[in-house]
Amino acid sequence: MSAEGIQSKVIEKLEDLGLRHYGFMKAQALSRDSLAYFRERDERNFTTSFEENDLMRKVNLQSEMENAQTIISVAFPYFYDAYIHKEGYFSLYTLGQDYHIVVKDYLEKLAEVIRSHGYEAKVFADNNSLPERYIAYASYVGEIGKNHMLITKEYGSYVFLGEILTNLVLETRERDYQEIPLHAICGDCTNCIKACPTQILGSEFYDTKRCMSYITQSKEVPDEDLLLFKGRLFGCDTCQRSCPLNRKVNTSSIEAFRPREYMKYPNLLELLELTNQEFLKYKETSSGWRGKKLLQRNAMVELVRKGNTLDVEKLPTEYLREYYHRLEKIFNL
Repeated sequence: MSAEGIQSKVIEKLEDLGLRHYGFMKAQALSRDSLAYFRERDERNFTTSFEENDLMRKVNLQSEMENAQTIISVAFPYFYDAYIHKEGYFSLYTLGQDYHIVVKDYLEKLAEVIRSHGYEAKVFADNNSLPERYIAYASYVGEIGKNHMLITKEYGSYVFLGEILTNLVLETRERDYQEIPLHAICGDCTNCIKACPTQILGSEFYDTKRCMSYITQSKEVPDEDLLLFKGRLFGCDTCQRSCPLNRKVNTSSIEAFRPREYMKYPNLLELLELTNQEFLKYKETSSGWRGKKLLQRNAMVELVRKGNTLDVEKLPTEYLREYYHRLEKIFNL
């Protein structure tokens, strides 16, 4: 079958899976403008420990597959509803099954279409050196907003991203980095800039280590940042919730992302007292990969913020006891 025919089969499979935001781009080194952007982020120390720290691997789109010719970028919607539980809440992206597993499963189904015709195809679900948002923007999957997130037409920014690298030469359409800083899709809106709890938005560069979502996932958090948790148990969503482009988005058709009751309505005491066995259900979601004690700590922050006193001797680890003593002082218990 011709490359054009295989591409038609891939698109047909995408549509069959309910995936309507996707793009194809050449697997080549990024432009000088994008290289300069990533280099400046590195020089300003604006990257996190979750990101690829080798700049050249990041900008060489063949770093993960030497003979790659095409990248297929796919957006996976996860939004079901915007409910916030008053006792504390998890970010919307964590409410269903761990997206790494779900996205990889979908991508493998797509990759098999390519492999069945004798070509190579390698899938990636947020576990690689690829600059996913840049690729998604460059291949017309969506636009980059002032909150630095990819915004799609139907699902807003409530999407996960995944990629397939293949040695098959497909028809591509790409654009360069230069237009990203214009944030044309946002117009004059500055909602996310005003709403951001750490006030890091509003310029081309921002320190991702100061993103509230990253802070809630950090093992060590300074006192001034603990004051900003305000119900956040894992992740943030403030910039997304404030975005008018997210107000009338379509619901996801991916059943695996349907919110689980214990995630949508979290029990703070249950979280604080988690046993290893009980933690397993949280590990099935995207909130468990940082470990049990981090969820316990974040639940404790919210309990103390609400004025609850705890028996420090019953806290299961020295890590939690140390944080509790700090919280007593921060919240004047």
